[in-house]
Formats: sequence, structure tokens, C-alpha cells
Amino acid sequence: MRNKLMNIFLVAAVMLMLGGCRIPAMPSDLITAPNAVDDGDEMHTSLLALLPDGARLLTMPDGNPNNGISYGDLDGDGQNEAIVVYEEEVGRQRTLKAALLMRRQEAWQIVWHGEGSGHSLDYAGIRDIDRDGAAEILLGWSLGAGVNGLDIYEWDKGTLKLQDRKGYHESIELREMMN
Repeated sequence: MRNKLMNIFLVAAVMLMLGGCRIPAMPSDLITAPNAVDDGDEMHTSLLALLPDGARLLTMPDGNPNNGISYGDLDGDGQNEAIVVYEEEVGRQRTLKAALLMRRQEAWQIVWHGEGSGHSLDYAGIRDIDRDGAAEILLGWSLGAGVNGLDIYEWDKGTLKLQDRKGYHESIELREMMN
């Protein structure tokens, strides 16, 4: 009996040494944002390279595949521009940002950047919302408690200008505004 207890103790000690003793990681250390960009996609990679170090693309809650990057012809030249919505963290401060990129001499360049409001991205797109023949940039921000704000920008004389700000509660209201 004594031999049996000694063998059990010895097996337990070996398992403890092989298994190791360490403090489990905190859940917040294990949770990371999904990789929204296919590393093989050259266009995404070149756009992301222009963002500040540590910038993280924002994604829309409805799982829209553009993942913080929307394309459209904003200035009517027949070439798509890109609006990139991202989060920048400096110290403990988190800032939502958007950048407009245009292709100039076969390379993407940031031609405008601005700050978002709220705590996350609800919608980003390039559409002709006012039906004047020129596309606008639509940036929807989650403000909290089911309230969202839509910033509508238009291309004017070489830069983006804020055309309007509207509030909405659900994506249904947003779709109605766009129709």
C-alpha cells in the first residue's frame, strides 16, 4: 500500500513538472481583433502602409466585407478613391479616424484625414446620396445607447468638406436616408 501511494505521488509530481505551473492569461490578453485584411492583397497592403504605426482598421457591425475600406469615384475622374476608417491609440487615448486616399502617379497618397466621433464605426461608404451626379462619403458612427451619427462629406475644390450631419437609430433608418 505504501508503495502504491509513493508511485501515485511520484506520477503526480512528474505530471506537475511536465505540465508546468503558470498563471493563466487574462481573457483580455487572449482576445484579439480578427485579421480583416488578406496579406496577399497588394492594394490593401499598400493602403495600410500609409496609416500611422499601430493603426487598426475598423469594421462595421453588420459584417460588411469592406472592413473599414470603401472604394468609389469621388471626384469624377473615372478612378476609384479609397476611404479608410481606422483607430489610432496613443498611450491610453483611442481616436477614431478616416483618411481619403487617391492614386497619383500609380501610388496611393493620403489627401485628407479627419477624426470620427463616438466609440465605433457603424457605416462607411461612397455613394451619391443627394442624387446630384457626384458621390459623397458617408461615415456612420456609433454614439451609444442605439444612437448613431452620420457625417456626409463632399469633394469640393480638391478637399473634402462636411456637407451635413444626421442622426439615426438603426440601420433601417440609414438605408432609408440613402434611398
